[in-house]
Amino acid sequence: MALSDRERQILSDIEAQLREDDPRLVEAVGTKTVSSEARRRVKFAAVGFVLGFVVMLFFAVNLWFGVAGFAIMLTTAVYGGQTLKQLGQQQTNKLGGQLREGFDRYFQDRRRRGELDR
Repeated sequence: MALSDRERQILSDIEAQLREDDPRLVEAVGTKTVSSEARRRVKFAAVGFVLGFVVMLFFAVNLWFGVAGFAIMLTTAVYGGQTLKQLGQQQTNKLGGQLREGFDRYFQDRRRRGELDR
């Protein structure tokens, strides 16, 4: 739904006031997105997995290194997998909303055309 000129003006005034009052908040909100936060988490999980693998290689030195390395690898793999699953669900929900909106517009146009033809 499109905004009127008055509503756009109100929003731009609110945005300008927010920039003036709290520039750090504006910067934080403007730069962080859901996908960028998810990418950061997945990178953290990948680094943790590699670190766990390196620790597990010290299994020859001590059994507990192997156990600790495996535990680190398992934990970070689960953490990364959950993050990817959440990101996938968000993308699926977004796509579903876009498809729903497209079908709604299509059927509204069909109804309008049908009304005009009569």
